[in-house]
Amino acid sequence: MELDQRVNRLLDEIPAFINDDLNTAKALANLFELVPVLNSIKDGKVSVTALAPGTVARIQAECKIWLEDVFGLQAVTEADNEKLKGVMELLIEIRKEAKLRKDFITSDKIRDQLVALGIQLKDEKGGGTSWSIES
Repeated sequence: MELDQRVNRLLDEIPAFINDDLNTAKALANLFELVPVLNSIKDGKVSVTALAPGTVARIQAECKIWLEDVFGLQAVTEADNEKLKGVMELLIEIRKEAKLRKDFITSDKIRDQLVALGIQLKDEKGGGTSWSIES
């Protein structure tokens, strides 16, 4: 069970790295080393039995602790996507109204601040506006 030992070693090292002057780079590197293992199991290239049941449970628990509780990463939910769509529709409508009033300062400010956040607006030929998140 070499894979099982490797996974447990990676998980064991994370608290030591955090306790070593908050070395998040090494802690995250260990989490990233788990990704190919998990993907191989997910893709069927490695049998889930290559890991002890306790190790699988440990991966789930520790990923939640480190990724969500400590580093604050949260999964984006469908509800979050709907909220974002609603906010974007509101901003696009406010920007459209500003342009109709010839308030180009407000219109440009909305566009520029969204660009600074990584959101690109595109004015369409029919008068509509689309948006995309830059990666």
